[in-house]
Amino acid sequence: MMRFADVAVSVSDAKAAVAFWTEKVGFRTANVPGNEHAVLVAPPGDRFVLHLCEGYERVEPGNTGVAFLTDDLEADVARLRARGVEFEPRAKEGHEAGMAKFRDPDGNVFWLIGAPAPAVEALTSMRAPE
Repeated sequence: MMRFADVAVSVSDAKAAVAFWTEKVGFRTANVPGNEHAVLVAPPGDRFVLHLCEGYERVEPGNTGVAFLTDDLEADVARLRARGVEFEPRAKEGHEAGMAKFRDPDGNVFWLIGAPAPAVEALTSMRAPE
């Protein structure tokens, strides 16, 4: 049986990246027994995992294509900004109006997409154990 493992994001300093994701974004850390390289972070209560990968690939700032869902975009953007997370200027209209993009310390860009609570629940339930 195949299962989703993680999404790797290249970082220049794994400890600094963990501090960003845990202290500013509010994620939790996850460990893989016997794998000292795996530095993993995840949203509380979610099975989605980011692998903060230091030293394997050159870090090139830009769009990761990694998106997070929220049922309260404005509140989450305000909460993250208050913790020091930097966001790109937001679109006022068009298809990007319901989303915000933020950067980690290495300049990796992540998406925060606003969606009604039922849509968030439907998508996250796809990751529920069988």
